[in-house]
Amino acid sequence: MKSSILPVLLLILLSPALAFSQQARFDEANFLLSQNEYYQALDIYKTIASDGFESGALWYNMGTIYTTLDSLGMAKYYFLQSREFDETKNEANEALQYVNERFDRRSAVLPQLPWDRFFNYLTDRVGPELLFILAFIFLYGGSTGLITSWFLTARSKWIRNTGFIMLVLSGLLFSAAFYTDYLEGRYLTGVIIVDEQTVYQQPDMNAAVISTAYEGYTLRVDAYEGATEEDWSYVRLENGMFGWIRDSAMEVF
Repeated sequence: MKSSILPVLLLILLSPALAFSQQARFDEANFLLSQNEYYQALDIYKTIASDGFESGALWYNMGTIYTTLDSLGMAKYYFLQSREFDETKNEANEALQYVNERFDRRSAVLPQLPWDRFFNYLTDRVGPELLFILAFIFLYGGSTGLITSWFLTARSKWIRNTGFIMLVLSGLLFSAAFYTDYLEGRYLTGVIIVDEQTVYQQPDMNAAVISTAYEGYTLRVDAYEGATEEDWSYVRLENGMFGWIRDSAMEVF
C-alpha cells in the first residue's frame, strides 16, 4: 500500500517544480527567439514539447520560427495546433492565412457534407467528455421525472412527458458522445511537409498513382485503416480523394 502511494505523493510534490522548470526553459527559448537565435530556440521548444508540455504559445512560436526559416509545411502544422487554444486562436488564424498565401500550389477543397460539418463541430468545439456529462444529466433528470410522476397525481402527466423527453435527449447525447469519441480516436490531421509526395492506390510505391500532395496540403488520416501498414498512412485529401502516402512526408496530430 505504501509503495503505491509514494510515487503519487512524489508526483504531487514535484509537479510545481517541473512546471516552473518548463516555464524557465520556455522563457529562455523566447529570449533566444527575440535574439534571432532560431535553431537554439527551436531545440528548447521541441524538448519542452517532448516532455509532454504544450500550449498555444509554444506551438505558435514554433510555427513562427518555421515561417522565418521558410519551412512552410512545418509552420502550418504548428499553427493548426496553436489555433486549438483560445489564447492564440486569432493570432494562429492570421498566421495560417499568411502561410497559405505563400504556398506555390493549393489543394482543391471539397465542401463538407452537413453531417460531417455537424460532427466535426461537436468533436472540435464540444468534445465527447462534455457530451457524456450532458447525457448523464438528462438521464438522471429523466429518470427522476418518471419516478416522481408515479407518486404525484397533480401534473403527473406533464412530469412523465418531461422525463420521457429528457431520456430521449439523453439517448441522443450518448449516441453523439460515442460517435464523436470514435471520430476523435480514428481520424487525425496530417500536413504535408515536403515539396511534393505521391498518393498511391495501395501502400506500395509500384501501385497506381491517385494524386500528388504538395507542401501544406491538409489530410485526414485514418488511424484505423493504416494501423497495419508500417511507414504508410491511409488519407483523405481535401478534394475528396482517398489513397496511401508515406508517413515521412507529413506531420500528424
